[in-house]
Amino acid sequence: MQKHVVMIIANSPDPSYFKWFTALNKKQEEFKLTYVFMLTQPTPMETYYREEGIDVHWLYFNYSKSKYFQFIRVTFQLFLLFLRIKPDVVQTNLFDDSLTALFAARLAGVKKRVVTKQDTGYHILYFPKYIKLDTFINWNATHIIPSSGETKELIMKYESPPENKVQIIHHGMSETGITNVTPEQVKAFKRKYNLENKVVVGSVSRYIELKGYRYIISAAKIAVHKYPNLHFLFIGTGQQKDELALLIAMNKMEGFITITGRIDFSDIPTAYRSMDIFIHASEIEAFGFVFAEAMFNKVPMISTRVGAVRDVLTHKENVYITKFKDPSDIAEGIDYMMRSDRKLIAEKAYAICKEKFAIEIMWDNYKNLFNN
Repeated sequence: MQKHVVMIIANSPDPSYFKWFTALNKKQEEFKLTYVFMLTQPTPMETYYREEGIDVHWLYFNYSKSKYFQFIRVTFQLFLLFLRIKPDVVQTNLFDDSLTALFAARLAGVKKRVVTKQDTGYHILYFPKYIKLDTFINWNATHIIPSSGETKELIMKYESPPENKVQIIHHGMSETGITNVTPEQVKAFKRKYNLENKVVVGSVSRYIELKGYRYIISAAKIAVHKYPNLHFLFIGTGQQKDELALLIAMNKMEGFITITGRIDFSDIPTAYRSMDIFIHASEIEAFGFVFAEAMFNKVPMISTRVGAVRDVLTHKENVYITKFKDPSDIAEGIDYMMRSDRKLIAEKAYAICKEKFAIEIMWDNYKNLFNN
């Protein structure tokens, strides 16, 4: 008899691993899958999931408005849903869905309650008074899944759950999905952003202080003196966009740095294939999907020692690991990449990515968790 697994996510209308899990589960039909979305409107993927045999439920949730009464309403709605559909497993991903769904699942008598900790660090860095709610989530969970060693350390230090509940499962992704691009698409992308005949140093992440963009800007100012053919590409969206634009102007770097803003998800593989170097200067990462994306696209990386980089890569062998908030060290990393065999560095990282971060490996780990 199939086990019934309910996977829930808030504020994300199209999480990529839901699609990948759907395809992988279809091969053996090991589980009955149900997806629950907490959004302001139904996911645009609802028709696709239903055609693939997945039950889909939508609960209205607006993260930009006061959450207190929304949490109460959604918890009650989920409790009634779980009583009706009787899942064997409930799995959650982010704070808003975990706070509501795991408590509702516990009240409804769901035996296995899994929280994948995808936003660990946010409360620790910015809202420590809410860590008590993270401990409440852990209390309601039977299994706590950090996606990296860094995340596990933060959970154990600040949230103090029983260690026997905690198991690392790295995220994964589809190599085919993230590398599906043609040379013509790359040429068009480079023309659009005036990147022809440039050494492109790209970053893909939200425009927020946590990601360390200001230090990349300062490093870029150092690096272009030696390598004037460099061009930095900042891909993302976020509240710091205008501030970063001002910093770029103040440093007279408009000719060397482009802020693209949000680009279509289908253009992300093309963006990676347009890069010669990938750079990430974040203070903390639960995992960092961007690392696997860059590694699968064979783009050599400069990064702080966070998330997946910390777990599997080695400084100056398959990555350049830089210090956080240190523009001089970031600039040294750029210089190292410009002087090194970047293709060899990228190939070494790619081999590790195939071994550690393939979506099939992630799915196998979750299958074992759901079954055992």
